[in-house]
Amino acid sequence: MPRVAMVVDPWHHPFNGTVVSTRRFIAALSARFKFHILVTEEPGQTLDEGCVGFPRMSIPGINPIIDRMKAPLARPHRQRLERVIADSDLLHVQFPFFLGHGAITEARRQGKPVVASFHVQPENILSNLNLTSQWLTAVMYRFFVWRFYSRADCVIAPSQFAADLLIKAGLQVPVTVLSNGVTREFFVDRAAAKKGPPFHVVSVGRLAAEKQQHHLIDAIAGSRFKQDIQLSLVGTGPQQKRLEEQARRRGVQATIGRVTDEALGRLYQTADLFVQTSAVELEGMSVLEAMAAGCPVLINKASTSAVPEFVTAAEATYSMNSVPELTRKLDLLLGSEQLRDAAGSANRQIALTRDHERSVQMLSDVYDRVLNRSVCSDDEYAVQS
Repeated sequence: MPRVAMVVDPWHHPFNGTVVSTRRFIAALSARFKFHILVTEEPGQTLDEGCVGFPRMSIPGINPIIDRMKAPLARPHRQRLERVIADSDLLHVQFPFFLGHGAITEARRQGKPVVASFHVQPENILSNLNLTSQWLTAVMYRFFVWRFYSRADCVIAPSQFAADLLIKAGLQVPVTVLSNGVTREFFVDRAAAKKGPPFHVVSVGRLAAEKQQHHLIDAIAGSRFKQDIQLSLVGTGPQQKRLEEQARRRGVQATIGRVTDEALGRLYQTADLFVQTSAVELEGMSVLEAMAAGCPVLINKASTSAVPEFVTAAEATYSMNSVPELTRKLDLLLGSEQLRDAAGSANRQIALTRDHERSVQMLSDVYDRVLNRSVCSDDEYAVQS
């Protein structure tokens, strides 16, 4: 059985989207491949089976941000990397940071093939450092391409949008567009849309600056249905207390914080509307999960997001970061059960094009090709349809 070393620093923080996706792929492929999971060690923590721990990275001035984001980064340990790479046939890097860099260097030294996934946009990092600079963003893209992705045998991007970002930044390594995939558990039966209030509006994502949940609170505060809307902001992150205070100040009924997987599934199934305000998305898995459940969605048509690839209906999108238009579209959809019913049915069909089982087979094929020293072919560079 081929052995894969998988770099996923915050493995023990399963609300992180990349971690969720990686866990699903490993579970689905465990009968075909043996995984060594390279993770961050934390004090008093027992490592999951198959995990290899690495010391937690400490970066003065950045540690509080890392703690708030619940994404601890690991520091490379040369001897451990040497052993785990020697015991592996292939390296797959999910997070392009210090441990990922060290693992790629060691894999190259030992002549082992490398696959790298693109999950982290520079915009995510800069936003959490309170920095906005197009110049610095472009520099970081080029750095990631030079230091990580150009050293791989094959790069995986979750959307055509993501692949194009890397190519624009100079990547010449073959790219496979491979969705994170929506698992079957989200394709649930759903009742017909309600004719009237009260309404339940849901948004799911890390509570961080680039996700812009504050726009949704402002939009609801301006809605003609304000008194009839219950908002659920599902997630964790550094913006939670600020969002709770904003909702109180604006008089918006809101529940904000993490929920169980079972509760999340029920929210997708029963919500009257799912809203995504994020400006930065390489795919948008929470939107796809809501769509799989037949939920109508309303999304930010941001130029830095992949979500407009698969959500294109005029009533389901609002102009990039425009709160007034978000309010208008919110009222339009909540005011029409016919629109919401039709949107929900269409959304389920769109979500089926990014089925997880297909993504699992595609990833298995990527591993087989790279293990056989056959690079990703040009015809793999295409969005699933």
